[in-house]
This record gives sequence, structure tokens and C-alpha cells, in this order.
Amino acid sequence: MNDCIAGGGPERQADLIAAISTATGPGAVCVVRLSGQGVREALGCVFEAARGPVGRPREMVYGKLVHPKTGEMIDRAMAVFFPAPRSFTGEDTAEIFGHGGSTIPRLILEAVMAAGARLANPGEFTQRAFLNDRLSLDQAEAVADLVAAQGEAEAALAARHLEGALSAKIKPLVDRAVALQAELVAILDFEEEWDEGARAKTMGALEGLHSEIQTLVGIGKNLRVFRDGLRLVLTGLPNAGKSSLFNALLGRDRALVSPRPGTTRDYLEATVSWDGLRVELVDTAGLGARSGDELEGLGQEMALRELGEADVIVRLRSVTDPGPEGTGAFPGADKILTVWSKADLRAGPLPDGSIAVSALTGEGLGELKLAALEKVGVAPGLAPEIVPNLRQRMALEEAGDSIGQALRALTDLMPPDIAALEVAAALGSLNRITGRAYTDDVLAQVFANFCVGK
Repeated sequence: MNDCIAGGGPERQADLIAAISTATGPGAVCVVRLSGQGVREALGCVFEAARGPVGRPREMVYGKLVHPKTGEMIDRAMAVFFPAPRSFTGEDTAEIFGHGGSTIPRLILEAVMAAGARLANPGEFTQRAFLNDRLSLDQAEAVADLVAAQGEAEAALAARHLEGALSAKIKPLVDRAVALQAELVAILDFEEEWDEGARAKTMGALEGLHSEIQTLVGIGKNLRVFRDGLRLVLTGLPNAGKSSLFNALLGRDRALVSPRPGTTRDYLEATVSWDGLRVELVDTAGLGARSGDELEGLGQEMALRELGEADVIVRLRSVTDPGPEGTGAFPGADKILTVWSKADLRAGPLPDGSIAVSALTGEGLGELKLAALEKVGVAPGLAPEIVPNLRQRMALEEAGDSIGQALRALTDLMPPDIAALEVAAALGSLNRITGRAYTDDVLAQVFANFCVGK
């Protein structure tokens, strides 16, 4: 086996890459993935099937893993070969299933690298799937989103994007932009047909396209919590009950609670799930007149920074101290939800429409959750089909701006070829979403956050 080095294979395939595709550490099984030119040969160098050839397509085979240089056995394992183009990457691909842990996966990877593979870059398998037309660029991004999902809502959204839900929305927009561009260019040869009626019809089509693009932009902005999670920050005067509410919403004791004001100096974070939506709860130091304590001052500065990062700010006011707050202006006034704490101690009525909660009895916690979700446009049971990510939303905004420029050109009675140029720019922006148009910089941006092995 000393001369067993992978080679050959179809020239159209890229060089042979390999990586561990499962998390390292204690575990029953690890997966090492190979893709590219010479997969079958490399697999034959490291895997000795118990019976029959290992290269039969899509058939799991049991055998023995050995080092290609020494012939020393590494593990008993399973292996499967996927010939191009019917594989995840569109290239010849193989997956080796060995025992988990930290040592065996590393030894398997070293063996396949000794057989001619190189270590894959982060996201390189998925990048090859995109370059070989197995996935659109937005679907490739959905792969990373699915792996990184920390809540059921994020996972469900990523799965829909992986199935092509966003591409299905973008394609009709692209088709209409292509038709409009062709129509505007054709007018150059038939100027006698470019009358007021034709101009009005074209402007109507542009307005409809612009409206639909803006709708997708709005979804990306207004429902981004389904992708990013909801960050809810608790604030208010010292001893307003923030830490008690934090613990109640979390369902366990995480923050120290004391009748003594100023218990929380630093901010605390914890994650909960509200009907599958990931919510980051943040408990902050009390805001108010400073006592001169340096740590208290630093804690309040950190609290103010957290308010700036919040999606929803829950400003707690204690029913036992209903007087003026005196805490000054809050950043992000549109994010503020005023809530009365310690409802079990109230002696009289509160202002109409008030939300009153009790960390002791649980009163009002459900109402608080619904009000916080309503603040970010989330209705009970809402599960959006798509939510464009930041890159996709920026491309949509650029497309919308270009269509807007085309409309202004026609409104100002400029020649139709000026509008055609703007529609062409919009078309390029839309095509960047799915990857029909891309640059190396865009690919580097998309795949930089992938893990190795995916």
C-alpha cells in the first residue's frame, strides 16, 4: 500500500478534499467526507471491504479502515460512494462512517489525506454544490442557517429556504425584469410605437415590480427575529423586580435576587424558546441616580449599551412605587414596553391597558410575551415562508432602488434606454440573490461562516 495515492478521474472535477463532518468529542459515530477527483481511488486506498467492491454507487459497505502507507488497521467502519453528478457536491463523493471520539476521526482524516486528499476549506463542500448547480446561492446559505439554528423557528425557516422557497419568490421577479428590459430595448427600433399609452403601461409594470420587491424587503426587516432571534432587555429603576422577572421568564433561578437595590451590576443573558422562537433575555443593572459607586456606574453604562442592541425593551415599574421614574430618556423609544412588576402587591387599579406581572405568582407573564412579540410584528402562530437575510435584503434594496430610478426616468420623459439600463441593474441585483450572478468576493462572504466539513 505504500504507493497508494489517489489520482485520475474526470478532469471536470476539482481536486480531492476531505474533512470530518461530525462534531469531535465523545460520540457513537463520526463521518469523514471526501469529494472531487480521485475519490474512488482514495477510498480503495484506505478502506478494505469485507466482501464485494467498495465503489458500487450508493451502497453502504462494511469493512476495515487502514492507513495507506503502513497498512495498519485504524477502525472497523462503513463506507458509501456517490458518483457524480448525483451527489451533494455534484462530484464523486464518499462518506466513511467510523467510531466517534477525538482520536479515531482524526486518524481516519489523516489516512485519507495520506491517500491524496487535502483538508477542505470551511464550507467548501457546499460551495462546490453551488458551483456545480446542485444548489442556488440562497439554498447554500440555508445549509449554514440550518446547521447554526438555535431554535425551532430558525430551523423551520432554514429548511424552507433550503427547499427553494426564496428562489421561488425571486424567479418571477427576474422573469418580469427580463421582459421589461427587452421591451424597453426593443422600443429603440420601434420608436413610433412609444406613445403615452405604452409609457403608462410600462410604468404600471415597473410600479408592480417595485411594490413586490419592497414587500420582500419589508419581510426581511420586520420579521428578521425568525432568523436572528428576539433580544429582549429588562430595564428600570433599581429594585424594580428585573432579576425576579428574568428568573420567572427563564423558568429557573439564574439571577441573584435581593431586597437590596443594585444587586445586578453586570448584565446577565439567557436563552429561552417562545413557541419555537429563540429569545435572548437580558437582565441589566438598574438605571437611576448614581450613588458614586464606580461599579454601579459601569453597570449602568453597560445597561444603556444593551438597550441600544435590544429588539424589545421591557421597562419595569413597581406597583409599590408608582411615582415618576426619573431615569431620563431611554434609547429606542419605539422598542419600549412598559410593564408593572410585583402585581401581587398592588393596592389599587393601574392605568388602562397596563401590563402587570408577578414573578411570584406568574400573573401576566403570558400577556407580556404576547405584547413583546407584537412589538416586533410577530402574531401567534405566525410562521413566515421566507425571511431574506442581510445579504439578500441588501440586494433586494438595490434592485428596488434601480426600479425606482427607471420609474423616475420615464416620469421625467427620458429616453426608454435610460430606464432599460436601470432595469438591467435591478436584474443583476436580483440574480445575485440566487447566484445566477456572483463575484468571488460574494462567495467568500457567503461561505466564510460555514464550518469545515459542510
